[in-house]
Amino acid sequence: MLTSDLIRVRRRDGKLQPQYLSAAARERLEPVVEALIEILQRSIGQRRGDLLQQLDRVEAKPTDRVIVRGLRKLLLDRCELGLPSEGDPVTLRAELWRQASLFRRALEPGSDFNRQAVIAQTASTLDMKVDDVETQMYADLRDNERLLSFKTLNAEALLDRYDVALAQGVLLRATSVRIDFGGLDPGRLRQLFRSVRFHGLLHRIEPQGDGRFAVEIDGPFSLFRAVQRYGLKLAVFLPSVLRCEDWHLQATVLWGKRRERMSFLLDAKRGLRASHDRVSGVAPELRSFRQRFAKLESSWQVSAGDEILKLEGEQAVCIPDLVFDHRESGERIYLEAFGFWSRAAVWQRVESFKRGLDAPVILAIGKQLRVSEEVLSDEDAGEIYVYRTTMSPKSVLDRLNKLAARQ
Repeated sequence: MLTSDLIRVRRRDGKLQPQYLSAAARERLEPVVEALIEILQRSIGQRRGDLLQQLDRVEAKPTDRVIVRGLRKLLLDRCELGLPSEGDPVTLRAELWRQASLFRRALEPGSDFNRQAVIAQTASTLDMKVDDVETQMYADLRDNERLLSFKTLNAEALLDRYDVALAQGVLLRATSVRIDFGGLDPGRLRQLFRSVRFHGLLHRIEPQGDGRFAVEIDGPFSLFRAVQRYGLKLAVFLPSVLRCEDWHLQATVLWGKRRERMSFLLDAKRGLRASHDRVSGVAPELRSFRQRFAKLESSWQVSAGDEILKLEGEQAVCIPDLVFDHRESGERIYLEAFGFWSRAAVWQRVESFKRGLDAPVILAIGKQLRVSEEVLSDEDAGEIYVYRTTMSPKSVLDRLNKLAARQ
């Protein structure tokens, strides 16, 4: 992601407009980008400090200074920098200081301290080469980190990535986002909604008729906690939108030190391109739950959910995370897991369930949201399961059997 000092925008009439790269700018910057990429490709194993010096020597127009810094940031995000696998600088320094202390105490009056002898003894004790002692002594300092790997890409892909990163940087400061979609086939629509849930975004999905849907998403600046982490999830969700053909995004953003309220508009005509066509799957915690649930060897079979359930008396819909099918009776029960959801969002869902559903649903809610399992009665169309840190397969199974018996 781009940091705030690297995001180039214009403000006009209460609207934010990122300064995307023009065709002329892309052509001018292409040799610069190729030079930066080439340095990283041939610098595996080099120190961070040396690597940054090489990148600094790449020439660019003064007016492109902020753009080039942004491009460098995106390239460094694709690098793995760290300690070499061999050696432990902390252990090495401890042994080196110990040997130096022993040599110092053993010195005869008037004798000189033999630095190389200390290094040689340390190398012998730790079964190292003498030359490696000095190179690894401070290997854990930031400038001494080594480039371990680099996920390469071509110049065109990086320039595309830069424009997307500008839009993502704006969304990091959003209070609310609305995206209107149209012309999506059912498979792509389900993938998109699954991506919303995969990233744990607070959302509301409303059918608009003629196959169109609107997704309203709470922005990170609408929350009282976890702002940065949630903002990153929203930014990472944007490529899922870019892969669609007909969409329009409108966001309210708090911009600058004064957090001035601005609007940000983006649609498919802008031509921003996602770097890959990968579709978000099931969240890791849900994948783990499915594996643990299967080990119970119960009469229920669990799979990822992609069905769209209409909420009674509302325009909104519900897209559960998991679906449970009973192997013998054919009974079907859904589960919706709440991640970053606020208490207000939970209560909205509870009220929806009280009005009725076409199918029974278990609401899995984290304990930190402070919602009681008693708010839904036996007459309601769902069951609430409050968990501490991770969902328990056994607890979910108990609720499945309870709901099935009630049905």
